[in-house]
Amino acid sequence: MSSIAGYSGPKVKSDILVEFFPGTEELNFSGFTNQQQQAVIETAKRLEISTGTVIGIDSGAAPWVAAARFEAAIRKELGDNFHSLPAAPKWNIQPKDRPRRSRLYAPGNKPRFIEKAAAAGADGIILDLEDSVAPDRKDEARILVAYALANIDFGDTEVMVRINQGERASEDLSWIVPQPVQHILLPKVERAEDVKAVRDMVEVLMDLNHRDAFPWLMPILESPRGILNALSIADSVPEMAALTLGLQDLTAEIGIMPTLEGTESFTARSLVVLAARAADLQPIDTVYVDVKNIEGLQKSISQAKNLGFVGKGCIHPSQVKPVEDGFMPTEAQIEKAKKIVAAMKEAEEKGLGAIALGSKMIDPPVARQAMAVLKLIGL
Repeated sequence: MSSIAGYSGPKVKSDILVEFFPGTEELNFSGFTNQQQQAVIETAKRLEISTGTVIGIDSGAAPWVAAARFEAAIRKELGDNFHSLPAAPKWNIQPKDRPRRSRLYAPGNKPRFIEKAAAAGADGIILDLEDSVAPDRKDEARILVAYALANIDFGDTEVMVRINQGERASEDLSWIVPQPVQHILLPKVERAEDVKAVRDMVEVLMDLNHRDAFPWLMPILESPRGILNALSIADSVPEMAALTLGLQDLTAEIGIMPTLEGTESFTARSLVVLAARAADLQPIDTVYVDVKNIEGLQKSISQAKNLGFVGKGCIHPSQVKPVEDGFMPTEAQIEKAKKIVAAMKEAEEKGLGAIALGSKMIDPPVARQAMAVLKLIGL
């Protein structure tokens, strides 16, 4: 008997298929580069595997990918009674109000897409363990994502993971919470209790791994019940920075097809924005699925921005720049914001609660809106 993890083939890139054969002779390898083999040997030492045969069919995989595929193959063959991937030495969490205009999804079981997404320059990258991963590949995916978190330098990009529901959520969290994940997306949230349950699981895992920085939680509302419970969900736990909409599942449950005009989703989108703002969270819009239709994407961005969303999900690197540009303020908005902030500063110096700017009165709420605009451009 043997076990296999990973992929190979003429169209596969940045991956490796690893097959492990149990045996009684000293562990031996074939089909690996020197760096890949060294990474696998280090993993074998942690797992206390010293016998057997390991064969690799390489398609340009990084050493960490080879190690992740080896560990997945070992656990398939011999079970899960092994030492865990070491916890990260430190965890850096992005500020609650940092820009989250673009969040690029990457399938959690495809190293090539993870590497491409990491280099796309998005505000955030979402390593997906849910819809983009086949059920029989879930175990491989969570191991690969944990290794990606431990080994890839994502720079200023906020690193997020979308977990599964139910029992799989606990398994996903056990792998990713010890690593430097900064944001965890919770799919198909319908009740405040759904968020609280995940929050409690994260807290237990943080204690076990001596993690001192709580990752942000981001509920995805993608069902009628979830939308109608938006405010209680947004108020459920303090460890949240944003609330987002999943329109594909929502329209499927309603029994309608999404339209470019977005009439069918107007109420749901408005409720998500209102709930998010009521709870001091960022409202994030759904993805736009027609990758080649940039004009349609730009129209969708404009609609989302006009409704009050501050960002949008992306499913391809080509969508990142249009999304980020679309959620940036115009030059006219920037200049107006500068004047408002300056006027409000003058009002404060004079001990006034409001001050005239042209024919309009400027008060603290208007000033806060202006400061939010300037924050998007780093001022």
